[in-house]
Amino acid sequence: MIETGTTDAIAAIITNEIAKIILIFLSLVLVEIFLIKARRNAFHILQLENYHRDRYAKWIKENKEKSYPFFTMMFALIPLLFCWNTLALLISQVICLICICLITKKKKEKKPLVVTGRIKREYKIAMMVWLAISVIILIATIMTRANNIVVYVTALINLLTVCFAFRFFQMIDLLHQPIQNRINNKFITNAKNKISEMPNLTVIGITGSYGKTSTKNALQTILSEHFNSFMTPGNFNTEMGVTRTVNDMLKPVNDVFVCEMGAMYRGDIKAICDIVKPKIAIITAVGPMHLNTFKSIENVKKTKFELVDSLPEDGIAFLNWEDENVRSVTVTKPHIKYGLNDEADYYATNIEMKEVGSEFEVVMPSKEKIKIRTKLLGNLNILNIVCAVAVANTLGMTAEEIQMGAKKLQPVEHRLELKRGAGESLIIDDAYNSNVKGSKMALEVLSGFKDRKRILITPGIIDLGEKADEYNKELGKYAADKCDIVILVGEKQAEPIKAGLLEAGMLEKNIRIAENINVAITMMSQYTNEKSVVLFENDLPDNYL
Repeated sequence: MIETGTTDAIAAIITNEIAKIILIFLSLVLVEIFLIKARRNAFHILQLENYHRDRYAKWIKENKEKSYPFFTMMFALIPLLFCWNTLALLISQVICLICICLITKKKKEKKPLVVTGRIKREYKIAMMVWLAISVIILIATIMTRANNIVVYVTALINLLTVCFAFRFFQMIDLLHQPIQNRINNKFITNAKNKISEMPNLTVIGITGSYGKTSTKNALQTILSEHFNSFMTPGNFNTEMGVTRTVNDMLKPVNDVFVCEMGAMYRGDIKAICDIVKPKIAIITAVGPMHLNTFKSIENVKKTKFELVDSLPEDGIAFLNWEDENVRSVTVTKPHIKYGLNDEADYYATNIEMKEVGSEFEVVMPSKEKIKIRTKLLGNLNILNIVCAVAVANTLGMTAEEIQMGAKKLQPVEHRLELKRGAGESLIIDDAYNSNVKGSKMALEVLSGFKDRKRILITPGIIDLGEKADEYNKELGKYAADKCDIVILVGEKQAEPIKAGLLEAGMLEKNIRIAENINVAITMMSQYTNEKSVVLFENDLPDNYL
């Protein structure tokens, strides 16, 4: 007969084991709930970085307070205080995980996550990976009767997964890459076949460090007066963005395809050219953009000119002759120069800037002049229109058709877009992005409003690698005498710009620093009146906030 004390001891052991199994199961479920909440933020950053894992890893390194949240680290470490008792360890960890799940909130996004097929697949892979880990842990727990080692290993796995969630999703993206490669290759093959079945299609490739989208829109508007032309929509300028455009939107009736081509790495432009086979190339500029990945201006230059290198023997390139980096490249293929002076084949003259737009003449190689009236502001937009006129004229359009198209040009959203503010105040919306030369041209537009109080709101220029402080300080120096009030967005971003402003003589009382754009707009209201004009120069995406 088994003694009562022995029975109680056995019952206690069984009860203790069951409690551990239940708590381990609960902890694994809670980690999954945390991952469901955390993976939206992680995949959002990955998407903003165009699924480049090296850039995503760099973001994690530079944003430790966001990718390794302090409260998560503290809660996850608390269970270590209870290592003297495995049941207490599990209870403590479950409590901590509940707190983490309750505290973790959905991040407010300026540019929301787009739940694409890729994101859905990676969601599923993440769920399956954690489910597989959970099943292995539960089987080990049951088979070993909740052995102390299994308990400690489970607690450690939970701790590492919670603390390094952003790295966990980086691993998920790596696991998904072979699947994505197969899908991409299928779509790319379809796009190549579709282009090859349109032998009469003229493909115009446009690339450059800035001015791509504005030039694309100007060219499309003018060409549509004569051709059944089509352009890549929005910012669909990556290899897969162009592939999707060709497969889903390009029609057999189109005779001209205006294709914007973006790049962050060597070979990106060539990859797009291999798909669409351009016959005309436009290089809008070569400048210090994406230096985090390109590392040097020379690499930017080589990448942009992959477009010219891809042209067939009867192809032709249009080059921005105002850009010293473009001029420095020896081009052996047929090319036409466009600019703002008579060194170019097509150039603008008799330029008149007004609050409501611009008027100028485009001088052709034949010395014939085309009078252009447009709502667009700034020399950069004039330069883009000259390029569009040059291409249209080369393709056989008449002066009347070109003028008619130019009159229809509308500002591209958030690119030197003139708007009415409160009362009679004006807003120059150049918030889409910023670059070294484009920001200076925007400041020139602002400085032209002599009779108004001029206010600049900017976070500066991003993605400049080790040159970021140098170029942003230069921006501050350049802005000092072109505006009356400067509101800088983001304390980290603001330091070099403020240094440049002060060095160039701006009074410190006229410089304000705002935590984010919403605070900046509140500050702006203190200075604006019916005689003010505000330039919004750049707007940081979520991964830079």
